[in-house]
Amino acid sequence: KAEEKKEEEKPKAPELPPMGEEEMELLSMFLSQTSDLERKQQVERIIKYRLNPFEVLQLSPDCATAEELNMAYRKLSLVVHPDKCKHSRAEEAFEICKKSLAELQSEEKKGFYVDVMVSAKEEAVRELKKKRKREKEESSKNKKLRVSDVDKLRSTMLGGTLKRPSKDKKKEEDKGEEFGKAAADDEEPISQEDQDMIVKGTRDAAFRILLQLEKRRARAEKVFVENEKRSKVAMKEAKEKYLHEEKQDEEWNKDRTDRIDSWRDFQQHGKKLGIKKPKPAVTEKGVSV
Repeated sequence: KAEEKKEEEKPKAPELPPMGEEEMELLSMFLSQTSDLERKQQVERIIKYRLNPFEVLQLSPDCATAEELNMAYRKLSLVVHPDKCKHSRAEEAFEICKKSLAELQSEEKKGFYVDVMVSAKEEAVRELKKKRKREKEESSKNKKLRVSDVDKLRSTMLGGTLKRPSKDKKKEEDKGEEFGKAAADDEEPISQEDQDMIVKGTRDAAFRILLQLEKRRARAEKVFVENEKRSKVAMKEAKEKYLHEEKQDEEWNKDRTDRIDSWRDFQQHGKKLGIKKPKPAVTEKGVSV
């Protein structure tokens, strides 16, 4: 039964539309350029990110159309196929690819993973902004000089001090500079380095989120199995107790019938023969004649 259950849990081979000549040529070219080292790296990557079907098939949630999904699966499944890949866990990676395709073909499951990826990207962007803010603060601290130090340096080099603007005027200038900096920050485009960091941060955040959800699911399943086991044990004990009590009742009723018959025989024949009256029997059910 356990083997049958495992076979049922294995994802079935997905049904894909037939490939055209151009797709066949592209796949052949792709496979001819794939080395054994790349196959092994793909197996290890797939197993590491097995909880995230988008990461397994190397697809973006916002552009995972049915055609892209099928093509990504075809490429990857041929790369890690146990017949073509010598890695010891190639079969496991191949099964993960099939499972990932099946999950993304389901609208409900795909929506769940899209939500996870959106949350992960938001977290990655927040972390990047915090990092850039810390870098700017550290940079401004390193560059900032106190006014007294500047005055001392000026008096030493040139003689005299620089006349400082009034506090109100200085506040207005600072506000203008801050507004200009804020506008510049808003208009500043995201660099390629930041984009790469967001992609990596999204991948890592999604990995953490899905791993945490998987741990919760495993704990809930473990609790359910333990409760079911305890329930079965309790039912077994209750059944055994019922059967034991039922057997005791049968034995007691049988003994009672025998005693009644014995008493009737005594009433009919015992007195004539001089047989003494039998004493009452004491049992768990009470005193019986």
